[in-house]
Amino acid sequence: GSYPPPPYLQGLSHFLEHMLFLGTEKYPADNEYDAFLSREGGTNNAYTEMEHTLYHFAIPQEGTGEKNIWKALEMFSTFFKCPLLGGEQAHRELNAVESEFEMNKMDDDTRLQQLMCFSCGMDGEAKIMGRNDNSGYGKFGDSMQQSENSFHPFAKFSWGNMQTLKVEPEANGIDVMKELKEYYHAHYFARNMRLVVMAGYELDEIQRRVVECFRDVPADPRIVIDNQSDPTLIPPTHLKPYQLPFHSTSLASIYRILPVRHCHSLTLTWQIPSICQHWRTKPHDFIAHLMGHEASGSILSTLKKRGWAMGCSAGTGEDGLGDASTHALFTFHVSLSMRGVRCWEEVVKVVFCYIGMLRYHFQEGYVDGKGKKTEGLPQWIYDELKSIANVSYRYADEGDVEEIVEEIAENMALWYGLPEERVLDGDELLFDDVVDNETVKDLLFNYLTPQNLRVDLMSSLFGRESNFDEAIKDQRKGNVGEKDEDCEDVDEGVIKPVHDHFEDDSEDEKETAFDTGKAGPPSIEPRFGTHYWKEKISTIIMQQWTDASKAQLPPAGFPLDLPPKNPFVPSQFDLKPLPTDDAAHPLVHCSVKVCVCVGKKKAWFPAVVTQYKMDGVHPKVLISYEDEDEKWHAL
Repeated sequence: GSYPPPPYLQGLSHFLEHMLFLGTEKYPADNEYDAFLSREGGTNNAYTEMEHTLYHFAIPQEGTGEKNIWKALEMFSTFFKCPLLGGEQAHRELNAVESEFEMNKMDDDTRLQQLMCFSCGMDGEAKIMGRNDNSGYGKFGDSMQQSENSFHPFAKFSWGNMQTLKVEPEANGIDVMKELKEYYHAHYFARNMRLVVMAGYELDEIQRRVVECFRDVPADPRIVIDNQSDPTLIPPTHLKPYQLPFHSTSLASIYRILPVRHCHSLTLTWQIPSICQHWRTKPHDFIAHLMGHEASGSILSTLKKRGWAMGCSAGTGEDGLGDASTHALFTFHVSLSMRGVRCWEEVVKVVFCYIGMLRYHFQEGYVDGKGKKTEGLPQWIYDELKSIANVSYRYADEGDVEEIVEEIAENMALWYGLPEERVLDGDELLFDDVVDNETVKDLLFNYLTPQNLRVDLMSSLFGRESNFDEAIKDQRKGNVGEKDEDCEDVDEGVIKPVHDHFEDDSEDEKETAFDTGKAGPPSIEPRFGTHYWKEKISTIIMQQWTDASKAQLPPAGFPLDLPPKNPFVPSQFDLKPLPTDDAAHPLVHCSVKVCVCVGKKKAWFPAVVTQYKMDGVHPKVLISYEDEDEKWHAL
């Protein structure tokens, strides 16, 4: 994945992913693998996450010869035995990486993600992932312990582009292709890989074919790195010495960000310990359900009543940045109105009032099935989540084959911690009868705090990237005459707020609480060029949030409450007994469509046959239509 490469070659894993498709020693022709799959109606792709890279392909089993199916698997296996990793095509794939980077450069979510990585506070170039020594690593797993190392893998630019993979390395005398081959030999070995094959053959046949194709993949690294005394000992992850990603200087701060498109969003991020070991009860999902519910008494309903928000979501991400072996990021995302942008401190206060209410109910406890009062949130909330998860998994639609094998392969990751018998359902179901209240308490009281919070406020009220770029160009050209009506004024690199007219607003509310003119020139994230202002949240506001988050019921002005019970969660799944008259006629209790003449036209109406009878010698059925109208029809 994107975490292990050295800081001086950021994006190396992504580049390597592309390079494996350029041919192998056995199949050296350019795009021979792609051409074969396309000819047989198959597909293939790959993606690089933070801690793993996943390659996958699919080929139809019907309509193609069995020989071709296993040939596809054999060609695929050569990626991991004898790739070429060089040639003139390398520059082409470097351009492909650059193209992906440029394509995502205008995506606001991606820009925010990279800004969080860049500004997490780990400045300076670090040692290469333990290649020298592990000095400076703190104890992993201590409550609220933050990594104060000079560089955290979270801070890396995972995409990679021409700048990080060609321009900068060449300027520093680094041979990128040599490093690429060493990286491949150090990480691409059998005991560091997982393989999932789904095919309509006997398991013995699949196993025989897999062994035949993959037996020559080296079991251990081809070269030894990281001063590894015994390369055969493969830990679940090499990243545990790194702890929580955000440096203390990047917390209790607000980042005001210029978007590419018109939007107003608020993202609250708390860093928490890795959640991998909590797969049995998923306490983070438990809290996310409570904070993200949208019924009466929810955070969203309270914000909507004040005209501050249109939507919200809560939870940890699944992209490796928010869910890693080193940490997890618990986020609460709010889609704000223009009024909500100006009242962002109050929006955050509502969130902390809800957290304070959860703390209060946790301390109040509940009475368990044995009549004993137990510390924790009401048991019925967890029971509902467990029941819904069971129903969703049990009656899920048949999924796409490629997606299924991808999910299973990811679940088999050593650092994820799922036992073998749970790789199919461990990420979907809840297994214990009671949620892990110890972890819930730790998250609520020790991690979801104002001091551990990072605030990202992205709004076109501050301006937009395109307008800022145009204004800077005009300033450099000396064009002070005509300008676009949406363009901000620029004074020595300072932009003034733009008033978007997407929502009705009173004249008094046209002034934004944040004056970009007084704030000075924005900072710039170097990879995507995102403009932003960082500001420490004032002591007064921090104290207000701290007071709001105390274990107490919410104030009268904030009608916050736990979600109401869901009366529609099913608990019985037995089939109802057939009616006694069901055998009277095969159509009874069946759904049918009846052709009825409507004027000169005919129309088909859905209906249900409810009764059957013999009217003399003429059989008839009673049909009930959707509008509850019932009519007898002769057969």
